[in-house]
Amino acid sequence: MNLDKESSEKMKADTIRLLDLLAQSKAIFEIPVYQRNYEWREEQCRQLFKDILQAAKEQKPHFTGAVVYVEESGPNMSHIYNIIDGQQRLTSCSLLLKAIADTSNDEELKEEIETNYLKNKFLSDNNHIRLKSVEKDREAYYAIMSDRIDEYDKPSKMKTNYKLFIRLIEESELSSSELFTAINFLNVVYIEINSNRDEENPQVIFESLNSTGVSLSASDLVRNFILMSLDSEEQTKLYKEYWIKIESLFINNNIFAEFIRHYLISKTKKAVKRENTYSVYKKYYYEQNFNAKEAVKELYTNVRYYSQLLNASTENKEFNKAVSHINTLDKKVLYPYLLKLLDM
Repeated sequence: MNLDKESSEKMKADTIRLLDLLAQSKAIFEIPVYQRNYEWREEQCRQLFKDILQAAKEQKPHFTGAVVYVEESGPNMSHIYNIIDGQQRLTSCSLLLKAIADTSNDEELKEEIETNYLKNKFLSDNNHIRLKSVEKDREAYYAIMSDRIDEYDKPSKMKTNYKLFIRLIEESELSSSELFTAINFLNVVYIEINSNRDEENPQVIFESLNSTGVSLSASDLVRNFILMSLDSEEQTKLYKEYWIKIESLFINNNIFAEFIRHYLISKTKKAVKRENTYSVYKKYYYEQNFNAKEAVKELYTNVRYYSQLLNASTENKEFNKAVSHINTLDKKVLYPYLLKLLDM
């Protein structure tokens, strides 16, 4: 990690067993709306499982990454941990714990895992489930944790990885009980950031973290940058009012990232390299003296223009014909100029 001295002094950081972190009393581990969806692939899940097998063999602590959060007080004396970094790891470990519980013949072990690490028996918030995933993943995660996975028939990486963990456990030489014991050796570094937003900037700390997970795209970084500084209520409001509509217009993050680059070229009238998209966006944001709502509204307006270009679906038939030729020739280098035209 590459954090400056002042930021380090304002944070609480230490090593903790993963299970001790998950076992916090009346805890809800909330993934803020600005975070990306659950993205771990098979290779990362297999690596996590290998780490557990290694820990079982060596019988000594095994470091498995960092978890960064802002803690807030919730209703009914609950503790809400807003996860800034580490959501992929926490989600995968929770799926693995559920898979261990579901493959075990030991009813006491099942109850221990579900009661201590996956659910809050005496806390109805989030349907008693400790991890509150982003909205797009929530239905699949609830189905798994509520033993309704066979009823969930939509594509989901959570469902895929849960079934992978089931398969790995069944193929393992270790029993479910032995694997659970091995998880006790997994340690994480926890970093608690002060919830007073005037004292430190979670976004700066977020950018300073060297994550070993799936790398963030320019669109992920821009979304986090705009929404992270807001409180949970405002984040949710802007996300539902604008951002979810923005994301629905793109097939994948690569197209979204390319839109942001073309949007910046249109606005700044300067060439923008792909690797510099995020840094240029931040500079543009500050130069325009944007607040979060203004920034999201402008992006939403231009995203709608961009979608019209991708689909040649503006209100002008002659213009659509020209755009169709441009798309056929794959000359999207013209898109910044066309965005400007549509805006005019």
